[in-house]
Amino acid sequence: MVHRASVLLLVILSACSSQQPPGPSPDETKTTITTPSPSQPVKFDDRVFQDAVSAMQDNDLSTAQSLFNEFIRNNPNLSGAYVNLALIHFKQNKYQQSLELVNKAIQLNSAQAQAYQLRAQINILSGKINSAKEDYLKAIQLKPEYINAQYNLALLYDIYFQEINLAIKHYEIYQSLIDKPDDPNLEWINHLKGTLNNG
Repeated sequence: MVHRASVLLLVILSACSSQQPPGPSPDETKTTITTPSPSQPVKFDDRVFQDAVSAMQDNDLSTAQSLFNEFIRNNPNLSGAYVNLALIHFKQNKYQQSLELVNKAIQLNSAQAQAYQLRAQINILSGKINSAKEDYLKAIQLKPEYINAQYNLALLYDIYFQEINLAIKHYEIYQSLIDKPDDPNLEWINHLKGTLNNG
């Protein structure tokens, strides 16, 4: 259930270490697509939003982008469409546009965990590792059961910061949140624990 951004992060991080933790299987849209915040006034056309989500799940990014833009024109104060549109731009390697949209989403709704997760991914690509860590921490503060953010934070602690205890902690949280055991991840946790015991 962890989306492709996690795998992308693993690829980027692999240049920094000869040994890498295993990555989860990708499933990008199910955990990333966001819905309008219930705390915001709801006057939106749910059909347009749902059609956009469906197009995104079908990887019809052009249609999804058009529908999310239409939704935003009619509902400029709802953050969910901005995050999804930012994800579309991210998938198209348009990172600056993605960053602008995700920042707009956070400005509108600072409790949008998906926005912080996506911004962390953008920060990784920009080499802003400390900012990425802050965003992952914010995402899991808002949503402790957020699988993607827990796994990506574990990777960050593991590969970039070499903070193995914290890496193990977040790998274990990730493991506790997934539906079935991730055996390669369990093996990696045991490897890290062995490294600590032998160090």
